[in-house]
Amino acid sequence: MGWVDRIPRAGNLYIGGLYALYQTDLIKAANITHVLSVVDYEPNLSLNEHLLGLKKMHVWAEDDPNEDLLKWFEKTAEFVREGLQNNGGVFVHCAMGKSRSAAVVVAFLMWEFGVGMEEGLRWVEEGRPVCEPNPGFQEQLRVWEKMLKEQDGVKRQDIYGEFEKNRFKGSAWEWEKRAEEQRKKARL
Repeated sequence: MGWVDRIPRAGNLYIGGLYALYQTDLIKAANITHVLSVVDYEPNLSLNEHLLGLKKMHVWAEDDPNEDLLKWFEKTAEFVREGLQNNGGVFVHCAMGKSRSAAVVVAFLMWEFGVGMEEGLRWVEEGRPVCEPNPGFQEQLRVWEKMLKEQDGVKRQDIYGEFEKNRFKGSAWEWEKRAEEQRKKARL
């Protein structure tokens, strides 16, 4: 694992933590043209001269299983696709490059390459083994997978609306307990 880790089979798509942006030579060497920040604070990218010419998108989100990242998946996927055109490079980061950024990159891979959530996560882990979206983000990626299978835009929105209306919300330990129960069921 490095500061800026490349996602295999996805062009110049990179993932990492916030501090990678302060490694001037790494950003330039990776030919990064776009930065997607998924953090719950202002990353102040305009304060760094080597980042001034980059196109930026900021999704204000906490690393909390109750946070709704699903509502951002289509916009972030479009931003990443745009950044990868013409040999551009995209760096997606959160604080540590483990949960929020991983969820957004998996959502892009599902959207762009038609892979399922599990396959998308494997691709991300090949490039950055520490990646593990929190249980709430993993659940949202499963909903995203259902949405992507639906061609009708209205039905796609219905899937999201149903998720939003009925989704589980709880403390971190309740999410972990729920995730463990789901893993047990999957093994049966």
